[in-house]
Amino acid sequence: MNVASIRRRAGKRGVSPIIATILLVAITVVLAAVLYVLISGLTSSSGSTPYSLQMSGPIQSTPAAGTFWITMQINPTSGLTTALFGLKVTALNGTATAGVAPPGTCVATAAFTVANCPKGTAGTTAWYVVIESSAGIVLNTWQLVGGVGAWGASTSTVSSSMTMIVVSGATLDGIGSHMVAYNLGASSVSGQVLL
Repeated sequence: MNVASIRRRAGKRGVSPIIATILLVAITVVLAAVLYVLISGLTSSSGSTPYSLQMSGPIQSTPAAGTFWITMQINPTSGLTTALFGLKVTALNGTATAGVAPPGTCVATAAFTVANCPKGTAGTTAWYVVIESSAGIVLNTWQLVGGVGAWGASTSTVSSSMTMIVVSGATLDGIGSHMVAYNLGASSVSGQVLL
């Protein structure tokens, strides 16, 4: 056998089994990492939790002269708190109805009565919203002061055992006014009811 044929045979040697195994393992790990990133990107949330505040069965009553209450049942998404949403009332033509701060007597832990929660004092079209417990106690109030909305008490968890009441000096029922829930924070909140 001459030197040239020996060199040709030496040049045809393949990769050693150990290096081949290492390469296969490395390729497998890289592919697994790529697949994990792709799948986790498809299944991960955007960081914004969608909440819903379903409002139904609004009933208007006149417990006192010049005062109108619109009482409705609510069915919120689990975990919804007053820190996550605000409220607004819009007329049929889309204009916002004026809100006010509730009278000082309409405070958390007080019984929800005509005396405690009279109409908004800033005018007959003014309104505010009360969240009432099943025992008839005020839990929180939504108010507008200087056009800025805020809940009057500390953050409350909202549940289907509670009632929401719009207190107003105007007849809102049957004139096409809507109450809309909207998000205050990063999470989205939806909900609308015809008053």
